[in-house]
Amino acid sequence: MASKVQLDAFQEVKKAIDQMVVELKKQQQDEVQHRDWCVDEMNTNERETAKLYDKKSNLETLIADTQKSIKELTADIEQKTDEVKTMQSDMKKASEVREGENAEFQKAITDQRVTQAILQKACDRMKAVYSEYKVSLMQDGKPGAAHTQTSGTDTDPGNGPAKFKKYEQSSGGDRVVAMIEDIIKDSRDSENELIRDEENSQAGYETSMKDLNKGITDYTRAIVNNKENKAKAEQTLTSAKQDFSATFSELEGLNEVLGSLHKQCDFLLKNFEARQQARAQEVDALNEAKSILSGMQ
Repeated sequence: MASKVQLDAFQEVKKAIDQMVVELKKQQQDEVQHRDWCVDEMNTNERETAKLYDKKSNLETLIADTQKSIKELTADIEQKTDEVKTMQSDMKKASEVREGENAEFQKAITDQRVTQAILQKACDRMKAVYSEYKVSLMQDGKPGAAHTQTSGTDTDPGNGPAKFKKYEQSSGGDRVVAMIEDIIKDSRDSENELIRDEENSQAGYETSMKDLNKGITDYTRAIVNNKENKAKAEQTLTSAKQDFSATFSELEGLNEVLGSLHKQCDFLLKNFEARQQARAQEVDALNEAKSILSGMQ
C-alpha cells in the first residue's frame, strides 16, 4: 500500500512537471511571437513615420512656394491693372490733346484759305482794272478820224480837239499786285506747313494709340492668365493644407501607436534574452527533476 501511494505521488509530481514544462515552452513561444510582433510593428511604425515626415516636409515646401507664387501673382495683377489704367488715361489725354490740336489746325487752315481767297480776289480785281485801262486808252498808238477845227464863240464852243495829257498807268499798281501775290504765296506755304504738321501729329497720335492699345491688350491677357494661375494656385494651396492637416493627424496617430508599443514592448525587448534563458533553465531543471523522480521509482 505504501509503495503504491508513493508511486502515485511520483506520477502526480511528474505529471505536474510535464504540465509546467509545456506551459513554460508555450510561454517561450508566445514571448518569441510577441517579440517578433513588437519588432515588426515598430519597424512598420518607423517606416510609415519617416514616409509621413517626408510627405509633411514636401507639403510644407509646396505650401510655402504656392503662397509665394500667389503673393507674386497678386502683386503682378495689381501692377498690370494699374498700368492698364494709366495707359487708358494716357489714351484719353492724348485723344483730348489731338482733338484740340486738330481743332486749332482746322481753324488755322480755314483762316489761311479765307485769307488766300480774299487776297486772290483783290489781286484778280486789280489785274482786271489795269488791263481795262490799257485796252481802252492805248489803242495800239493809232490816231483818230480827220477833224476840222472851228473856233469857239460866246454861244458856240467850237469843235476844236480837246487837249489831254498823255495817260500813264500808275507805277505802284504792279508793285501792289506783286505784294499781294507774295502774301498769297506765303499763306499757301503756311497752309502746306500746317498740313504737314497736322499729318505728322496725326501719324504720331495713331502710332501712340496703336502702341497703347497693344500694351493694354497684352497686359489684359497677362492679367487674365495670372488670375487663372492664381485660382489654380489657391486650389493647390487649399488641397495642400488639407493634406498637411491629414498628414499631421496621421503622424500624431503613429506617435500614439508608438507610445503604446513602447509600453507593451520595451520591457520585453529589453529583457527578452534574459527571460528566455531563465525560462530555458527552468525547463531544464524541471526535466532534471523529473528524471530524478523517474530513477527513484
